[in-house]
Amino acid sequence: NALIGKLKAVYAKARSSLEIVFVSLDDSAEDYKSMTRSMPWWSIPYEPDEKKWTGSTCPLANLARKNKVNLGQPNLLLFNHEGYLISAHGASLLTEHGSELLRCLEIQEKNEQAERMTCASFLGFSVGLNWDRRLQSATVLLFCMMVPMVFFFLTWTFIFLIFPLTTLPTLAYLVWALAFDTSPYDGSRPPILRKMPLWNYFRDYFPLELVKTAELDPANNYMFCYHPHGILSLGAWGTFASDATGFPTKFPGIERRLLTLNINFKLPVIREWLLFHGMCEAGAGTIQKILRNGPGSSVVIVVGGAQEALFTQPNHNHLYLAKRYGFVREAIKAGAHLVPCYAFGENDIYDTLFFEEGTWMYWLQVKVKKMLSFSLPVFHGRGLFFKRLPSILPFRRPMRVVVGRPIPVPRVHPDIDLKNSAWGRSIVQQVHGEYLKALRELWDEHKNLTVSGIERKNTLILD
Repeated sequence: NALIGKLKAVYAKARSSLEIVFVSLDDSAEDYKSMTRSMPWWSIPYEPDEKKWTGSTCPLANLARKNKVNLGQPNLLLFNHEGYLISAHGASLLTEHGSELLRCLEIQEKNEQAERMTCASFLGFSVGLNWDRRLQSATVLLFCMMVPMVFFFLTWTFIFLIFPLTTLPTLAYLVWALAFDTSPYDGSRPPILRKMPLWNYFRDYFPLELVKTAELDPANNYMFCYHPHGILSLGAWGTFASDATGFPTKFPGIERRLLTLNINFKLPVIREWLLFHGMCEAGAGTIQKILRNGPGSSVVIVVGGAQEALFTQPNHNHLYLAKRYGFVREAIKAGAHLVPCYAFGENDIYDTLFFEEGTWMYWLQVKVKKMLSFSLPVFHGRGLFFKRLPSILPFRRPMRVVVGRPIPVPRVHPDIDLKNSAWGRSIVQQVHGEYLKALRELWDEHKNLTVSGIERKNTLILD
């Protein structure tokens, strides 16, 4: 009670710059109601299963244990506006500093930054000596620069073609890659680059976390359906194209292939980079070949695609899914379980300029999408050195990829036309409805608390 009284004083003094989320470990709902009745801040709904907030899947509990905090005692975890932990011992700080807590925390954070980094600052220019953060930024930038690098590799391919000494080797490579190499369509290329330590820096940049909610039997095949698309689907890359978030450990025996546009495998060098990370082409034939490679063979699809990328806004959760039936048809044909995956924070890592339907800019974006098969949302992140200068580097905002329970699909005769026959369409619609229900349940279960500990204010929109 004394701790709550002091906390109320701090909250009343700095409500515009401070938000509090109360997590209860009370023994009963009555104790919870008694405790929260007079609280002026957010509180997570009562959960009778104490393990939900103390188990190994709870990021708050893991943070507390890492900082040697007793979960059986009232305490206060303090985060800054970007979701990073400032102090795991907020209760003792509150007791010591009282209503001056926030001012003391600002001083503490500035001192820690000064100890951690030596910076030259001018208009946001930063050259820090924290090499882990520099490597994190460089690794994420490497991924983000793959799109601009397309022009670099195409230019050099043309130069090698016209230079006499390299014409034949370059031509041989292009013929092999475009006419004979079947790995983009059957998943035969070994994903030897997934384990690179480089991707650990990619994971820690945001940070990115993989959350398992159910066991997956390696005797089955699965279609992981990733939502939302976001701008560049960075969470999908970090979770499924690398091993940095621990996918092989959490789901042993599941061999996954992340699917992307076919045009990416027409680009010299870029295609090899993608293939050695276990990526394949997102066509119906490819899906069927991979899912029939044997037990545990699985594909990962970013279902919303280019259209959903146009819906991207920070703290908005708008999916292009209500009329998407193709992924369900392919799962039924292959007998693969559908697994919903939601990346909380994927839409938050870039700031976007959103255009409503009916505007001429939205019309132009849709036209470009139809012509090129990919969309061009208007977005920006932070700068690499000039932090206030917009660039392609995303903001350091947490992402949490939650993998839901598998949804079994009915077995149907291969001669049944799932697209054109009335009975086939009814089966697809039924499974599609079950999938939407499971996805919404996954959202409802995990929407209240993100990695940063802030409640998400928007609902899930399925368009």
